[in-house]
Amino acid sequence: MAMSDTLAQPPCEDRLRVCWVAGADTFASMGRTLRPLAIGLMGEMVDLIVAAPVGADLREVPTPPVEVVHYPPPGWFRPGKAVAAELAEELTKRHVDILHALEVHQARFTTQLADLCSLPHVVSCHAFDGAGRLRRHDRFPDVVVAASDIIAVDLREQLHLPDDRICLIRPGVHQDGRVNCFGDPSKIASIVIDARSGSLSALEAAVRAFAEARRREIDCACFLVGAGRLERRLRKLGESLQVRQELTYVDSPAISQMPGILSGADIYVAPRPTGEVDLWALMAMASGTVVLAADAPEDFFIDGQTVELFAKGDVVDLTEKLAGLLTDRDRARRLAGQAVEHVQANHSPADMVAAMVGAYRKLPSPVGA
Repeated sequence: MAMSDTLAQPPCEDRLRVCWVAGADTFASMGRTLRPLAIGLMGEMVDLIVAAPVGADLREVPTPPVEVVHYPPPGWFRPGKAVAAELAEELTKRHVDILHALEVHQARFTTQLADLCSLPHVVSCHAFDGAGRLRRHDRFPDVVVAASDIIAVDLREQLHLPDDRICLIRPGVHQDGRVNCFGDPSKIASIVIDARSGSLSALEAAVRAFAEARRREIDCACFLVGAGRLERRLRKLGESLQVRQELTYVDSPAISQMPGILSGADIYVAPRPTGEVDLWALMAMASGTVVLAADAPEDFFIDGQTVELFAKGDVVDLTEKLAGLLTDRDRARRLAGQAVEHVQANHSPADMVAAMVGAYRKLPSPVGA
């Protein structure tokens, strides 16, 4: 097993040692909110260890001082129980107090570790179907952290846990604190479309809406980010709509690059619901960029106040709302300003850290401590 070479240190009496259990892509997709959480926790007497599979993208992990322990992904020749047993031995040497699965995907594996180490454990839930997944498990975590009100309600209704075992902690993101969109009337408006969804129909609707805006002689350029295998088909569509020169295709960037990309855009388009809390849309709002999104169960999607919503795949609806934002820049800037205020009030990194520390401190002591 590939493990950190750092020697285990004896625990400090007043500090907690928490192990975050991550998947291969956890930090690649959620690093912009996990990084400030990690840094804040370490300032609040919490030592962090990250357990992640070999080959995981950990560029957003602040190492040092966070220690990383690698484990081989479970497979045919190395069953999950065997991997859990080896990792549990390593974590016991490091005097871990609490285990925390950063996504529902790691919940079952983290429960195995908790049983082996006799430790309390936490699971963070960003997915809107997370309650249904957890309901199929043999036992529930000591605390489930819900990333939104809607997820928290669903967890209570499906898992029937006491209120103190479900903790609402909204993701915190760093904020510009100002409106960046449409600041220079002499510049061509730029649109960023989240193309990661894999839904061809949703992306075709977005491209057609952009093409119609161009047909109406609205000066704008469009960037499709993360189209992957759909890029070839979208290129053909762009050519047929005669907007090939105004469409730019961008490979999926590192999560650390997204705030810069989003703050440089005037409009961010989320063409379909992601199935979990949409951190790209949240970062766009925090960056002072106006958000145009397919209707989704997000706490921070308040139609006409923080975002402009449209029906997924509805080209007419999306076209009219996109054109409206491009032509009425004052309204777009007001919308972006309200979004910035909403993020500042509800998605503060400091509030996220304080709430997580409170959740950790309320957990029972490890068995046998």
